[in-house]
Amino acid sequence: MKKITYRQWDGSQQPFSLNKKEIADRFFENLFKGMSPGMSLAQMMWEGFSLAGRDFRIMGLEEMIAELQKQKDDMLSQYNLEEAFDQPYNELEFAVENENFTRAVKRAPQIPTFGELEPGLLEKMNALKPISFLDEESQEIYSRWEKREKDIQDLYAFYSNYAHFFTGETALDFEQAVALMRQAGEIEKLQQQLLSGELFRIDMESLQKLLGDNAGESLNILIQLPGVLTDEGMIEKDQGRIEITPRGMRSLGELAFGSVYRQIKRDKQGGQLGNAPQTGEIEPDTSRPYQYGDRFDPDISRTILKAVSQGRHRGRRLDLSPDDFYIREREPLITSTIVVLLDLSWSMSVDGRFEAAKKVTLALHHYIKTRFPKDKIHVVGFSTEARELKEKDLSQVVWDIQRPFTNLQGGLRMAMKLIKRSGNRNNRVLVITDGQPTAYYLGNELHAELPDEMFGISENACRETLVEVKKVTAQGMNIETFLLDRNPVLVEFGKEVARINRGRAVLCVPNDLGKLMFLEEIKKRRRS
Repeated sequence: MKKITYRQWDGSQQPFSLNKKEIADRFFENLFKGMSPGMSLAQMMWEGFSLAGRDFRIMGLEEMIAELQKQKDDMLSQYNLEEAFDQPYNELEFAVENENFTRAVKRAPQIPTFGELEPGLLEKMNALKPISFLDEESQEIYSRWEKREKDIQDLYAFYSNYAHFFTGETALDFEQAVALMRQAGEIEKLQQQLLSGELFRIDMESLQKLLGDNAGESLNILIQLPGVLTDEGMIEKDQGRIEITPRGMRSLGELAFGSVYRQIKRDKQGGQLGNAPQTGEIEPDTSRPYQYGDRFDPDISRTILKAVSQGRHRGRRLDLSPDDFYIREREPLITSTIVVLLDLSWSMSVDGRFEAAKKVTLALHHYIKTRFPKDKIHVVGFSTEARELKEKDLSQVVWDIQRPFTNLQGGLRMAMKLIKRSGNRNNRVLVITDGQPTAYYLGNELHAELPDEMFGISENACRETLVEVKKVTAQGMNIETFLLDRNPVLVEFGKEVARINRGRAVLCVPNDLGKLMFLEEIKKRRRS
């Protein structure tokens, strides 16, 4: 059996080998859920996580603390301390009686009986200190317990504070009680250190003894987490706060895009690009038979495979015909501006709505920025009010607890400003929301309005928002609305927005949001 010995961490030990990308991905997954960078790191350390290639789960601080508490609770329910002081009391009583017997034989003056000494074991021991014992056995017994005076004092203090909590049937003698006291002290110290975050001060040997090898290795991994993310360039500390770095933002976008893209099966129908020469980005792992007029970007592997499969090879010679050629497809470049309106109202925090919405927004932002750098994409978060979310803001955004209303009108106004500033003519507004408007402006004055009843309507908020929809439509901007709730008022409102704008309203569950948005985005760019 493999044995691992731990000692207290002093910074000089070689760290465990970690899959740093997997660590970073788990950190970013928490950001999708609405956690701040500091909260994400704290959650990983508190709850623990699994890592590929390891045959055990990384224990979190919560699990360690809970396991220590269980051990403490087991002590309380299994043992009692009723006989903890019987051994020293009985032996010292015997020593006094034996001393008086020896003194009687030697006709020496008697010492007080054990019962005549001051009450209390420690008090009786203090009273015996000035006595010169004539009996060797009595002297040996007293000396032995005098050396244990600190243990007796500690056990008395422990007994005074905790004896009434020990309700088990097994009575402990003095040695067992002292050992239990020391173990309980180790448990309490470890719990306090784990709760306070003083992980570098934890005695690994003590942790391993109480919780096993897995806990020791898990704690070493947890200690490394901030350093791993910092060394990988994902986070940095700014005035004591953990912040995402530019590299971290790019990695977050890549993870979001990869997660969404894996959900999508490429649409095989309706994707004819025609015979015109193509410009743009080569799509990964996609090619089709060559047609006259196509830009010549041959897929060499498929071309050769096609010729070989047709038997047109003679020794080392391969005869190719035009029908053998496959070309790589490219996505067309279009100059456009997209504004994503991301609902940040409190209701987005339920049923995985915010996680899905933030992930697809990050994915789309990454997709446009990296694949179509001439295009522009903006993100506007809206709750009671609307605000533009720059890349760093988007990476760390959470729903607004303090501003719980839904001001889509404000979001549309900001979208128009951003689109006009861009100067592009091919413009779209993508709305992700789970509720009807409940906040709006009259002039520059902000109003909030909740429905009078469930499935009721915020009449003024809806009316003013639809007025804004008409203004957006008049500017030639297309609106696509993705509805994350089946509330009939929201559904009807979405339909009305689509009718006015001649756009579309899509009712979907959070898990399908990424697929629905990206499929349409890819189709639009292929048709352009």
